[in-house]
Amino acid sequence: MIVAAILLLTSAMVRSAGWQRGFELMPWPDGLEYAAAGRNLAIGRGAVLHFGGYTYPSRYTGGYPLILEFFYRMNGTDFPALYATMILGMLSVFGVFMLTRGLFGRLAATIAALILALSPVFITYSTLAMSDVPTLFVTICAAVMLVLATSDYTAQLPGWERMAAWLMFGLFAGFSTIIRPTNAAILAGLALCVAMVPRDLSSLLKAAIAVAVGFAIPVAWQLHQNSINLGSAFASGYSWWVPEVYGAGGKTFSIAYLFGPTMPRNPHGNVIVYLTTLLGIDGMLGDRGDARYFLYPFAAAAFAIIGFIAIFRTPNRTAARRLLSFGLGYLAALTGLYCFYLFTDVAFILPAAFVLFIAAGAGAAQANRWMREVLRNKTLSARQIAAAAAVIVLDVLLVVSLASEVAARLSVQPALANSVMVSTLEDMDSTLPRDATVVSNISLQFLELYLPAGSRRFVGLNSLDPGEKFTDYHLHRLYEKRAAGWNGPVPVVVFEGDQMSAAVADSLASAIDAKKAVFLLIAAPESQQYADVLKTQLDQLQGKFVVKPGGADEALAVYRLTARK
Repeated sequence: MIVAAILLLTSAMVRSAGWQRGFELMPWPDGLEYAAAGRNLAIGRGAVLHFGGYTYPSRYTGGYPLILEFFYRMNGTDFPALYATMILGMLSVFGVFMLTRGLFGRLAATIAALILALSPVFITYSTLAMSDVPTLFVTICAAVMLVLATSDYTAQLPGWERMAAWLMFGLFAGFSTIIRPTNAAILAGLALCVAMVPRDLSSLLKAAIAVAVGFAIPVAWQLHQNSINLGSAFASGYSWWVPEVYGAGGKTFSIAYLFGPTMPRNPHGNVIVYLTTLLGIDGMLGDRGDARYFLYPFAAAAFAIIGFIAIFRTPNRTAARRLLSFGLGYLAALTGLYCFYLFTDVAFILPAAFVLFIAAGAGAAQANRWMREVLRNKTLSARQIAAAAAVIVLDVLLVVSLASEVAARLSVQPALANSVMVSTLEDMDSTLPRDATVVSNISLQFLELYLPAGSRRFVGLNSLDPGEKFTDYHLHRLYEKRAAGWNGPVPVVVFEGDQMSAAVADSLASAIDAKKAVFLLIAAPESQQYADVLKTQLDQLQGKFVVKPGGADEALAVYRLTARK
């Protein structure tokens, strides 16, 4: 009943965040690439992007697309990617509850699961086609395998069964790494776990071999994919798409980012952001009129510190010490790594933050048990009274913080329906001829996902990317690569510069002469400057073709191109 209630609350919180950005695969290009790579895996192309008739490598490793492939194969390729993330988010809450329940009791498990379910960054990313919440789930699975492999129950089993648990830990750890390579920091957590609670050398050696074998399986798959799609096992999709940032001359990691400005819009540096986040006071850096936390509240951070201290000072809690040592080492290594990174995002450390939720639950339960025992005594010292009062204050702060988060989210009525753009494209998919040619300023990869049927041909209206919601990041990057000397294939566009391409215009005219439908889809511009560009291009198209309006809404205008007599 407790689990059911918490999962219902989790579902309500996730719904409160709204689904529009998830359906639109925002933020781009991240969500767009994940969904495209997952779908291409499901149809046999591999973890790649495919648009405009050509195939390109993805910026991202294939871990999360493999998860999406599983859901696509189970439910069809039109299954929304955000649903996969939501399901894994619910399973993460369940996993934290059960993991904490087995080591620290029901009260600790309830508090830990509630803090996770009401974490703003967890709620937000549970509605997006992003890898952060799935990585959290995979990390929790690895933690479960660690607890199982080191439990007293497993110690009584035959050796091969113990090694199977270590093998599965390595497999989950390796899979977490191919979701996001920085998650190799999970091995630092394993090393701290071994150092804090050592075992005999023979057992360690066998466990190390099993972990290495399990870890190598997904990593070897990723290296093979890199060789196929990038030409080298150790090449990076980031370097392929954005060489000026992630290439040899880029400064992706630098000591300057510890306290210097980073992207996006972080003037404080990484150390300040992540430190205040871990202490639950990160709201102080944002809007003073809305000083809400991003990961968990200050009271939860205080209880987490109490939990760590209480467990590490109890020698007979071996299993709990192993788990917290593993999580703490992983969190420290991952956070330390991201302190040197060009970009700042609290979601980067979410996969390792599971240990904070568990420690907060354990600390809160331990502190309240101690407080009840102390208050039963008739004679209390001033120190005991102060400590008990501090626990009561932390309890009140935690309840108020979590209740405020619930109230704030439930007071907002988000648009739960599909986005206008996605709804329009899905409606068009059933009526658009299967052999139609579609010219658009919308991302060609996005159109490939939502208008996939038949042998439709997609042509870019232009290669501009003014940074608006649906404009084509990938097409723009390809034309920039070509301008820099790259000679790979690039999808054609009607306007590569200011003038219309005669060859592309002739190919559209040939399609019309062949009795094939040619449509123009224009995403509504968000700036006057881009609107002026589109108007100029539309005027030039009208000089070559008859452009007939075919309907419009707030997101999209549809035109039919026919021959001008």
